[in-house]
Amino acid sequence: MFFDENTPIQLFRVTTMKRIAALDSIRGLLLLLMTINHLIWISGGYSVIQTVTLQPLGQFGAAECFVFISGLLAGAIYSRESLTNTQTITKAWHRAFSIYRYHIACLLIVFGWVFIASHLLPSAVPILQQSANNVLAAPIKTFIASAALVNQPNYFDILPLYIIFMLLLPLLVVAYRKGLGWLVISVSIGAWVFSHAINTATLIPLFRFIFSDSTIQFGYFNIFAWQLLFVMGSALGFMLQNKTLRWRHPALTIIATIIATGLFAAHNGAFSSFGIYRWVLSMYADKPELGWLRTLNITVWVYLIGVIIQRYPNALHIKALSYIGRHSLRVFSWQIVIVYLSAPLLHNLRLEPYYILLIIAIAATLWLAALLSEKLNTHTVSRLHWVSGFSVMLSFIMLGNIVSAEGVSPLTIKVTNINDPKTSVLVLVYDEKDDLTQYPSVYLKAYSPQKLAQGVTIAALPLGNYAVLAFQDNDGDYNLTIGNNGMPTERFGYSNNPPLDTPVSMDQAKFAHKGPQTQTINF
Repeated sequence: MFFDENTPIQLFRVTTMKRIAALDSIRGLLLLLMTINHLIWISGGYSVIQTVTLQPLGQFGAAECFVFISGLLAGAIYSRESLTNTQTITKAWHRAFSIYRYHIACLLIVFGWVFIASHLLPSAVPILQQSANNVLAAPIKTFIASAALVNQPNYFDILPLYIIFMLLLPLLVVAYRKGLGWLVISVSIGAWVFSHAINTATLIPLFRFIFSDSTIQFGYFNIFAWQLLFVMGSALGFMLQNKTLRWRHPALTIIATIIATGLFAAHNGAFSSFGIYRWVLSMYADKPELGWLRTLNITVWVYLIGVIIQRYPNALHIKALSYIGRHSLRVFSWQIVIVYLSAPLLHNLRLEPYYILLIIAIAATLWLAALLSEKLNTHTVSRLHWVSGFSVMLSFIMLGNIVSAEGVSPLTIKVTNINDPKTSVLVLVYDEKDDLTQYPSVYLKAYSPQKLAQGVTIAALPLGNYAVLAFQDNDGDYNLTIGNNGMPTERFGYSNNPPLDTPVSMDQAKFAHKGPQTQTINF
């Protein structure tokens, strides 16, 4: 869970109460990876750095590991012998309330930012509304639903999970102490197995008397599946704390190494000649539903990292990462806020060569958040100065948003002569440096023929030179199908409507985007 730097942790070496620096480093790394990914996703950009930040070791990512470590630490800390059941309830629920307060603070800041942007930066509204639905259309209902942990805008789904898990933690600890861990684990596995049939959406009727369906944006993760990570982590933490688990064995280490190596190789295409591609693996490693392959992949790596930490306690300790890991609640809350605040800026600059450097610079503010958190905890800075420090960072980001907005304008795309009213039309927007025979670096999205006949608008396209290709994707393969004669078999067209009897070049389709304009493509 989110624990401050004063929380003692008794884990792999259970004879003394001390913090495991390697776990802080891992939490810090996970926070950094999640922040980079969220910044890229919300801005609609892309970077090769995601080969490292997304799923570098196999079919699992930072979020899953973060939830598991949270359960592990919670199970260890709140099951100490010095705590009675009543004290465990009091402390766990107090922690849940602390997390809830940060959740509400983040909601207030983000909702306020959306309202400010709607007046000062109209071009930013579509980007923000993609992640936070209905904030402008139904602000009161949306906020109430969010405060009730029902509505979860993008990147707000982790904190509600933790709040619910911490409220349930005392029940888990009491069950562990009574020797009913087997029952807890059995129920958890059962809920995970059937989680594909139950999800948060099934609770809509319970909230319909307060919220309308249109105002509810459920989180990305299925809580009935993801509870498995927290419960298993808490059970492991309890057993390690109370010295009831002999978890290391040479045979297990060998098996875990073989499985981890095999999945890593398959993840990176080593067995593609046998038809085992990454997308095939992802079918069994569903992230929202926590597929069985993802669960297996996480399990073997948890075991192997545990072996490394026990044998070489300082091997995974990186001071810089450990620093932000020690302040995880405030740092995590800050990353939610900074992701939303910087979304328009990053979206406007997503095609610039320094885009990834800007991503890294914004992610580096996690250390500033940790520094201010440390100063506040040690009373070396007042709460007023703490708020002032954050305000300065926010001001710089706001200035960047305003300046970058001057370099973007909307592009409307219309398509005429669409004969098939049912098959979707794919719209691809290319930068002038792109290859028209490949996927574009700027924009790709499918629309209904009816929408394209009326016109669709890309709200904040940076000024520059672009080309647009639109085609009716009859076979649904996201590619313009070419026949035996070398000509497309699907209806298509380019910006500027060049002759289509020969392959179209970038110079023929390219147009200058210097302000609001409409490109009409004739099929």
